[in-house]
Amino acid sequence: MSDAVSSTLAAVLRSARTELNARFAAARLRHPDLDGDVFAEFVRGAVDPLVVAVEGVRPERAIDVAHVAYDMALELVGQKLVGRSARTTHVGDAWRRILPRVAPLVATTPERVIAAVCNAAHQLSVTTGARPSFWIDTMAELASECGDVETFLTLGHVVAWRAGMAHLRESALAAADALPEPLVLAAIAAPGGQWAKIRDRLHADPWFDPAKPRASATEGRVVARAGAFRGFGGLFTEPPVVAMAGEQLLVRGGEDCWLLKADAFGATFHRATKEEFECARVERTLPTGVSLSGGALTVRGVKTKVPDLVDDMSSACANSTTLALTSPYMHAVVLVVLTSTE
Repeated sequence: MSDAVSSTLAAVLRSARTELNARFAAARLRHPDLDGDVFAEFVRGAVDPLVVAVEGVRPERAIDVAHVAYDMALELVGQKLVGRSARTTHVGDAWRRILPRVAPLVATTPERVIAAVCNAAHQLSVTTGARPSFWIDTMAELASECGDVETFLTLGHVVAWRAGMAHLRESALAAADALPEPLVLAAIAAPGGQWAKIRDRLHADPWFDPAKPRASATEGRVVARAGAFRGFGGLFTEPPVVAMAGEQLLVRGGEDCWLLKADAFGATFHRATKEEFECARVERTLPTGVSLSGGALTVRGVKTKVPDLVDDMSSACANSTTLALTSPYMHAVVLVVLTSTE
């Protein structure tokens, strides 16, 4: 392997050959199908460019980073999260495209930064409806603007929310105040705005998207169809029913119950208990000012065609901003804007 990598990494591999071989053997005990060729490919294609990038900015840290990256690469390849045996390419893509761009930060705390990037890419890749490629693209574009590790991690949190992790909404909005204004505005694709005003509107309206202010949701608009039949990769074995507990939207499909978090950036489901669902409010009637007839939903005079909804809906519930509807004929929850900040 050493002949195919940079002189810096080659020197590390030669000088610590016995120790590194022992680490590989230990990793193979944890992961019996760890493939040496796949690992070598990842070292050449991902670990080495990172070591070279660190050497360019902090040469005294290159050897330490090489050792940390070697160990983390062993685990990632062993778990089939990177390399040609990986289930998706997202973790490997995030390593290659993001980490070299923040080489000064990797040099400072390599294990923390590498782990954060790989974990974020993995979590996005296994979350239904999330957009890991969007997260990688955005972080690759903006990461070099981060002057310290905390700023970089906060940026990753905010961009993960925008990449579809709706459950991060409140924590991301709180964390975003710590970012420099130009950076947070770039992260939410609102370069010409004022963060304080945009933040207030985001707090008030989950369906407001700063990147598309003129196309933001208006009352009566269907903004999402969350969920799908389990046979098609979704969660539900049968058409779901919705209930409201305060402002929290709960969903039951068969024997399984879920908390549904949704906003303009995405929708995510999180396990809930039957007891939580049974204590929530299940309605079979629409709120005042809302009607459904002939496949058309009317909200305060605004009519929207909803072909997959019929008049005999199975449940309906609403919080202060969103109406949730289900039908006995579909394995999804239809979400409709109930109020708008426009």
